[in-house]
Amino acid sequence: MNRRVLAGSGLAAGGFVLAVIQVVHAIQQTDIPIAIAVDALPFAAMGAALVYAGYWLARDSTFEGTATRVVVWGAGSTIAFAAVAALMLFSQQVTTGAIDRAAFLTVDVLTVGALTGVLVGLYDAQSRDRLRALEAERDRVAEFGQKAADVNNYGRAIAGAGSDDAIAAYVTEAISSLAGIDETALLRVRDDEAAVLSNTIRSADVERVAELARDVRDSPRGDVVANPASLDIDDSEVLTAVVTEDGATTTVVVAVDTSGEPTADEDRQLLELVVSHAAVRLEKLAAPVPQ
Repeated sequence: MNRRVLAGSGLAAGGFVLAVIQVVHAIQQTDIPIAIAVDALPFAAMGAALVYAGYWLARDSTFEGTATRVVVWGAGSTIAFAAVAALMLFSQQVTTGAIDRAAFLTVDVLTVGALTGVLVGLYDAQSRDRLRALEAERDRVAEFGQKAADVNNYGRAIAGAGSDDAIAAYVTEAISSLAGIDETALLRVRDDEAAVLSNTIRSADVERVAELARDVRDSPRGDVVANPASLDIDDSEVLTAVVTEDGATTTVVVAVDTSGEPTADEDRQLLELVVSHAAVRLEKLAAPVPQ
């Protein structure tokens, strides 16, 4: 049993005990039904609220790292209210010489204190979760901005490349840097042959990669997609994109991500920018030189 479930279960059990005690105390003080209801229901409802809060805490995974804080807030508030009850009882003892309802008053105050602390603790935990989410989003945006700057750098490098092999090398490096994919191949395929411009794929032989490249050459140009015709590599995602088309010859990039995690949409968009830079430069190099 993890800490979150343990904390939620303990909180629910404490709330149940307090609710039962409130009902018992109300019955002990009077036998008038409406008086019992007025005395017991508000505080019993607070105990029931604690039970629900414990159930919520145990079931909601967002409190995985903050469940202990909720319990600490509840315990701290209970102790604080208990101290207030002790001062009130001491004052009553001094002024009247009797504390006939000491137990009833104590449980009432403890119930209010426990619920107050738990509510504050839940708010604190949720606030921290939101803060962590905002920090994660900030870091993601900053990382994306850095990657976008890298795309511009690779774009300039590709635009200045003097050969197809150099373009392929830059594309391979860009995919590795931007998406963390180290297995990439850039191939120029026809019906009966394939020319490898660059290949760092280790988990599949070049014939299978070339066959996949032929299968996807009718895909929309420039789109980076997860290819359903996989290379049968366990825990991998195969990304493909058609770079250029020149008659019966098609240039295709194939990337094998063996991390086990799907490539983020923003990373695919960045890779599509790299592919578009490569397409422009490859077409320019292939264009006939004007006389």
